[in-house]
Amino acid sequence: MKETATFLGEYGKQFSELANTVYGTCIDRLNSLCGGKLSFGQPSVAEGAAENMPAGLSGPFVAALCEAKGDIAGPFNIIVDIATARALAALRLGPGSTAKAGAETALAPEETEAFRELALNAASAIAECLGATGGASLREVKAAASAAEMRAALPDEAVFIFASGKVADAARPILLACGTDLCRRAIAAGKDEQAAAGRQPALSKNLERILKIPVPVIVVLAEKTLSFKEVLAMNEGTVIEFEKSSSETLKLLVNDRKVGLGRVVKVGERFGLRIEEIGDPADIVQKLR
Repeated sequence: MKETATFLGEYGKQFSELANTVYGTCIDRLNSLCGGKLSFGQPSVAEGAAENMPAGLSGPFVAALCEAKGDIAGPFNIIVDIATARALAALRLGPGSTAKAGAETALAPEETEAFRELALNAASAIAECLGATGGASLREVKAAASAAEMRAALPDEAVFIFASGKVADAARPILLACGTDLCRRAIAAGKDEQAAAGRQPALSKNLERILKIPVPVIVVLAEKTLSFKEVLAMNEGTVIEFEKSSSETLKLLVNDRKVGLGRVVKVGERFGLRIEEIGDPADIVQKLR
């Protein structure tokens, strides 16, 4: 863990600030999908060694092995014990769920799927905080019987971010393990952004006003041209067929102007759009002025 110790020695303060944001964002995303049943304090940071596993986190373990994509890429992981994974899954599935609990050392299929959904949503939020332009992927949901076995599945050099907290009123730690190289890249990118911001001229008063204006955001499912006669012939039960494939990307419009493309995702019980292509901020502002 020499590289991790060096990194924390050089950037401990900056990374602690980033860690607070990353961990808080992760918990907020999980909370939004679990009915607000999570409550966690400020996180601590430590070298990612097996002996630094947070107190109260004991096996068997369940880990979501994730990967940040884009310019800032690298592995990070969301680690809980099986009781916490089961509690999170139960919150996600809801009180009316008929899913059966798995064995003491393994999640049932329904529990695994619910935990996977939660982890992927949290991973996307974490990647955004880290500045990973390509988002995040979930490579695997892995079970491990011991801390040593769990640590063996993580990057050789990693930073632990963890806090004491509660899931559904029970004390249940949640641990994030981020690859040290990923953390270093995130810190470096933050410095570059600050330096670039320092070189930017102050926003004009007109632009400042524009940025405060609420604008409609629309996702276009499909488009088609019909004759007025065909429109008048519509009634309840009419099905309009479009040429667009259900697997194609959807247009993202802001103020009726196209600014990007994305794909449909499920966020809890709601519809969402995962953006896959977005215009340059300066171009977007010019379109909306």
